[in-house]
Amino acid sequence: MNPTYFTAAQPIMRPAFFALLLCCCSPTAAQLRPAVAAWGPEPGTVLVGSQSGLQTYSWPALQLLKTLDCPLETVLSLSLSANRQQLLVAGGTAGETGQLQILDLPSGRSTRLASPHSDRITRVQWLPQEQLLLTASDDGTAAVLNAADGTPVQRITLHAKPLLALACYQQTAVTAGMDGIIRLWHTQNGQLLRTLDNHTAPITALLIPHTAANTDSAPSMYSASRDRTVRLWQPDRGRLVRFVRLNSVPECLTLTSDGSLLLAGCSDGSLLTLQPTTLQVLQTQQSDAGTICAILPTPDSDDLLICGSNGLRRMTARTGEQ
Repeated sequence: MNPTYFTAAQPIMRPAFFALLLCCCSPTAAQLRPAVAAWGPEPGTVLVGSQSGLQTYSWPALQLLKTLDCPLETVLSLSLSANRQQLLVAGGTAGETGQLQILDLPSGRSTRLASPHSDRITRVQWLPQEQLLLTASDDGTAAVLNAADGTPVQRITLHAKPLLALACYQQTAVTAGMDGIIRLWHTQNGQLLRTLDNHTAPITALLIPHTAANTDSAPSMYSASRDRTVRLWQPDRGRLVRFVRLNSVPECLTLTSDGSLLLAGCSDGSLLTLQPTTLQVLQTQQSDAGTICAILPTPDSDDLLICGSNGLRRMTARTGEQ
């Protein structure tokens, strides 16, 4: 069964929005469940979070180096500061609390711990200038937090179900999740700017190119959903450009480090390479990683860190070698 491609000729006359996301999975032990991963502050290291805490692994050997101080029962999201000295660690306990830790990486010590949500924090991200933070939670709310003490500056209640995806550019935030709706809102006053409701199932990932995230506008955005589609948007116009329907559910999205390829990790363990503009599927690779919940490109090669329900894998964006 081949992917099906669609092009939207008319603008979507609804508010829009965009986002980014980085969800990941466990390392090597079979008992670990999918969580999150991010490149470490030192070359050749990767940080991996799960229900077993936060560990540092070597890259590309993927050998455990050390376990970091982390009081969270489950780690679901990580975000590294621009200077690579501070790490946001988010997660918590299902149905009880959403916790946020700020970790000083040179010392390995926790500098702040806050509980701004009533259920697990599923995504966290630094805002520009890194004085504020964005969070999305299983409690269905998002928040803008003061980075100094973790206190809420804005509490956003635009969704009725748990949030799974989060992103921002300038003073615009994007949230999406189980309700299948993408919402774009202002981080200063919480005002709803746009809504996109074209997906017909929960949204698993949102992605905006890194270069666009640092500009005043977002020229393009990608979304992935359990309706088995990947969609390309012009978020500032609220326009759906096109979409492709896949053979499996896309769980995560990322771009290669040079931005030339769009990568989608799927629930059946397949890794898809797409052309970013047309969404044409260029290559399908099958892995033994299980459900792929995150893909981390290396900054200086085609190598990828694949995070799946069966552990960490090393692959390449172009040939699929493992």
